[in-house]
Amino acid sequence: MSRRTRARRANVTVSEISRIPEIRAKLEELAEKEVHIGMQGDAELAMIAGVHEYGSVKMKIPARSFIGVGKKRATAPLKKRVKAGVQAIAESVETVGDLLRDIGEIGLERTLKRFDSIRQPPLSPTYKALKPGSKKILLRDKDLRDSLTYKVVQKGGTT
Repeated sequence: MSRRTRARRANVTVSEISRIPEIRAKLEELAEKEVHIGMQGDAELAMIAGVHEYGSVKMKIPARSFIGVGKKRATAPLKKRVKAGVQAIAESVETVGDLLRDIGEIGLERTLKRFDSIRQPPLSPTYKALKPGSKKILLRDKDLRDSLTYKVVQKGGTT
């Protein structure tokens, strides 16, 4: 059974042939980088983020994904921004760095919105009894939210 694939391309309009090498260099610079969105913090906070993102059978904690779901929710606005950004880079109206920063900001904003909206699955009755008066689902809520960030890196993970 063959697998269907689909590719989307940014339709860049170029009016001068002499600018093609310049545009190509800018697009190569863009292709060499990527934006990582996630959390940055100590080992305990990383463990807490992992448990909340993927859940834990041993600790009977369901997954409450905020990074993965935030990424999915950022897809449409990111596609729109990248398409406009590639054209702006080709026209020398915008730099590669500007586009990458915007990508990080959009992705981070969507991840934070998802983090702030986590209500499901609800707390277990046992855990709710340990947290009287609090409706917060995530452990170390403020620390975890404050640790969310983005970083522009060379492809392959180096800064």
